Amino acid sequence: MILRSRRIWQFGVLVTSLFLVSRPNLAQTEVLNPVKVFYGYEDLLRMAEDKIVQETPAKAFDFLIKAKELNPDPDYRYYNLAARAHMKLGQVFDGIHSYEESIKKKKDQLDLVLYVADFYEKERKQKEALFYTKLYLEQKPNAKYRLYTAAILSRQLGLESDYESYIQILESDKTFVSEKDALQTSLLKNIKSKKWKEADDLSLRYLVYFPREEGMYETLILARRGRQSELLEQAYQWTSTVFLNETRYFTRYGVFLQEKQRYLEALSLFRRGFYNLLKFYPDSDAGEILFLIRQSYANLGKDRDTLAIDSLVKDFKNQNKLTATELENHQYTYRKNREYLLFCIHWFSKRDETKANEYRKKLKDRDLEFEESEFLRVMGVFSALPQDL
Repeated sequence: MILRSRRIWQFGVLVTSLFLVSRPNLAQTEVLNPVKVFYGYEDLLRMAEDKIVQETPAKAFDFLIKAKELNPDPDYRYYNLAARAHMKLGQVFDGIHSYEESIKKKKDQLDLVLYVADFYEKERKQKEALFYTKLYLEQKPNAKYRLYTAAILSRQLGLESDYESYIQILESDKTFVSEKDALQTSLLKNIKSKKWKEADDLSLRYLVYFPREEGMYETLILARRGRQSELLEQAYQWTSTVFLNETRYFTRYGVFLQEKQRYLEALSLFRRGFYNLLKFYPDSDAGEILFLIRQSYANLGKDRDTLAIDSLVKDFKNQNKLTATELENHQYTYRKNREYLLFCIHWFSKRDETKANEYRKKLKDRDLEFEESEFLRVMGVFSALPQDL
């Protein structure tokens, strides 16, 4: 009996000793996570996807976090799942960022590349949109619509050589040159018959073959206006970009924005129209564009600028009879008005370059002062382009 009790005691001591030697200090050891013990990286990705499909995207991140702990450098699938979860939660920019990380891991996800490119274009982030459009073209160099998009974005960013390069690639395809007249006739026939969809589709299809053909843009605008398409503004943007030095398309685009009560954006376009007139068509009548600028100021409640345009209309008409003193006095009365400063640069550049430079500096200082209130650097797709003479 005593012997049996002793053996039991010895066995207990042995077990205790083994436990103390082999078991680590609990205070210094991470508690084992059963999810990480029983599930691998692939399992965790599948479970995250299940949560997204089940409309519980927030829970998907529990599994994605564990997956990244197991694989600190996860593959493109991880980022795609993270993006989908963010999107389901309404976290759009976080979702786009995750998609961008996915593309870094695997560049040949072409549908995804286009999705991100189109997102940035709609957000008027031309630089980012052009980056992903170029990435797509690296893999699909003959994609005509994307070549056209790259051309448009390049010009809006002031990259004229890139714009010209893309346009020339499109124009080098002479497939439908012999059919151009018949195509124009067909387009006009659809417009007259109010077959708006047919005219829209036909214009869009052949625009990439004739990217500088003005008639294509005219029918595209008419067709989209006729069918009240949400893409009408896109047509105005394309037209204004391709015919960047014209006044009339900025005028029409601005009027469209006025109809939408987007008065500050309309003003930015009318200003570019006035800039184009002074730079490229200085002998033209500025009455219409100045009237629209005045109307924009009135809509925005800028009474002082409204009065400035009334005065400027008279000075523009009488510019050949104006004296320097008269013009400077008028400008000083409305010294913060952008159009007056621009007109002074135009007027003095032919008479007194020193004075013209003074007004260039005043315009620069004025734009810095009003940069935030007028969104000068972010307003519209042409904000990256200069507007000084």
